[in-house]
Amino acid sequence: MQSKTWVIPLVIALCVSLTCAVLAIWFRGGDGALLLTVLAGFVLGFVSPRGAWRWAVILALWMPVAVAVKAPLHAGPSWCPALTFPPRNVLWGLPIVPVVAVFLGVIADWFVSEALRWLGFLGWRWLANTKLVLRAAVVALAAFFVLGCALMLAQPLQPYALGQRYCWDEFCFSVTSVKRTKSIGSDVHRAVARGTFYVVTANMETPWWGRFYWSNDAVYATDYSGTDYRYSSAGQRASDALLRSNRSQCHLIRGAGETETIVFDLPDDVIQPRLLVRDTLGFEGLLGGLRSSLFYVKPAFNLRYD
Repeated sequence: MQSKTWVIPLVIALCVSLTCAVLAIWFRGGDGALLLTVLAGFVLGFVSPRGAWRWAVILALWMPVAVAVKAPLHAGPSWCPALTFPPRNVLWGLPIVPVVAVFLGVIADWFVSEALRWLGFLGWRWLANTKLVLRAAVVALAAFFVLGCALMLAQPLQPYALGQRYCWDEFCFSVTSVKRTKSIGSDVHRAVARGTFYVVTANMETPWWGRFYWSNDAVYATDYSGTDYRYSSAGQRASDALLRSNRSQCHLIRGAGETETIVFDLPDDVIQPRLLVRDTLGFEGLLGGLRSSLFYVKPAFNLRYD
């Protein structure tokens, strides 16, 4: 390459690869990182087709690092680790993603060039600038998409009341009741809270064809200060023994829905405790929310009303 026109694509590719590494490793958003890689690969292949293999190599740099630290780069509920594919099974296939994306962009550029060449006999002067305009439009659309996703992901949590459902993809979730107590069960199965047990009853609905794998790690609680709380193991064991149920463990919801019981041990002075569903957050939640409506909502189910 004789000119310096490769410098800008090089910088963009490096920045995208670094951003993808941060998304996948720090924010655990492997699906978003993969989509950003595909989008950037296509745009770079279309805008700068010369030496396109360089963009594919640079865009793939973050993948071995993410696999090495076992970042989630594949489909599967994170709350059911046994159902996810080990990273080593996808190690060799991942670098193909940016290669395919970049050369799809190169192919698109070739088709545009051929179309303009065939139309050259018309003698229209504006045809000479068509490719430049198309490249600018592709870059603008990609930037608009990325910025739009970033703004939607950064929006604040939206409050949901008791009994109010939130639906995404083919699933719906609602909190039906919250009971506060200092202990659960009796005798050998009795558990005493360090703070206060919040016994949350919720409905997980799967009325359509999609199937949802549930475990109590599919949800977590957060408070006004941003502290997150996993469900209480001791409280959950006592509750499961009392209800004679093992639904807190990973299992497939086979019917149209089922009632879940999740026990949290929260501080007595906790402020604004809310329940979050992992599947509705992050980039996967964004895609699921957009498929349900034009606007993505980050639901937070309020657990306290006093």
